[in-house]
Amino acid sequence: MILLVAFICVLLLMWLQRQLYSKHWNDNLDVKISYKNVDLVVGEENELVEVITNNKSLPLPVFHVKFDTPKTFIFENEDNSSVTDYYYRDDVFTVLGHQSVTRKLKFKCTKRGCFYMNDITITSSDLFLQLILTDKRKNNAVIHVYPKKIDTGLFDIPFKTITGSYVTNKTLVEDPFEFRGIRNYQPFDNMKSINWKASAKNNELMVNNFFMTSSQNIIILLNIDTQLYSKNEKLIEKIISIASSLAERFVNAGIPVGLTTNGRDIYTNEQIHRHSGSGSNHMLVLDKDLARLDPYADLFDFASIMTNELKNAKENTYYIIISNNRKPEIITPYEELQDISADCFFIVPELKNVEVTENISNMIKWDIEL
Repeated sequence: MILLVAFICVLLLMWLQRQLYSKHWNDNLDVKISYKNVDLVVGEENELVEVITNNKSLPLPVFHVKFDTPKTFIFENEDNSSVTDYYYRDDVFTVLGHQSVTRKLKFKCTKRGCFYMNDITITSSDLFLQLILTDKRKNNAVIHVYPKKIDTGLFDIPFKTITGSYVTNKTLVEDPFEFRGIRNYQPFDNMKSINWKASAKNNELMVNNFFMTSSQNIIILLNIDTQLYSKNEKLIEKIISIASSLAERFVNAGIPVGLTTNGRDIYTNEQIHRHSGSGSNHMLVLDKDLARLDPYADLFDFASIMTNELKNAKENTYYIIISNNRKPEIITPYEELQDISADCFFIVPELKNVEVTENISNMIKWDIEL
């Protein structure tokens, strides 16, 4: 009789906890996945942070967090992941009542791009591991991996030519959109530039300081359509790295840089085009544009871009064309552009063992080793 009563009590307990978990396992349960850094460069290490907060008395004995990340994110521990086009992770936790659990996963970003994390799937069970309880959670984690910077020493002579001419001829004005910092007021400062909040805090007049821009600037025209019959991904990535590295070098020298490509933004599908600007913030914007560049989307016609640039060319603009493809439709407007602009350079990123036979003025062959 005692055994029968005990058996009935166990069944009742199982039924009660089953009902309790079915209705309330997901109450006051928060699951967040984020990146330690959301902007970094190819090759840098990062951390993915999982935080599970169970703000109720009901414990979760076995709790699974399932999500996917790009396969170009190389994690230190891949025992609980499977690989196809993504890493599909299944991380297991035990979360007690009113407990928060944090797990950090180190990984390396091995490829340029803009990466969104899809929805998270969470599963749990009851105390007797009889139920399978599932739910989905929205996730807004996004990360931009910028192009890897390369040595621009090959461009030393043209760089010195451009910077020397720029310093000699530039006329500088403050750009109100490129905030630099705050400094002490000087007699020649405009009253409109006074930062009254900072002045009150320091008990003396302080003014906003901005980066300087110039009527002279550099435009980088980037062509990611190569001469190869089939697209070589490594070659295209090297070409993008050249554009990013040159832009950074000029921006660091205080020279405004603009960028136009025949590529599309991977998420908006629009052509990537950025007006000239200077300062560290502008360089971050350029790198973010290049991170979002999709080499597999339908490309805009680069010859048409060159022709359009020719129509709007200004004498005080320096043009740097980066193009592995050197068909006549591209070379002709380039040569005409030379007669209008301050100076032009045609960079041909090409495999080291491939000879460039075209006769192009101010051409620089950039040897690429894959």
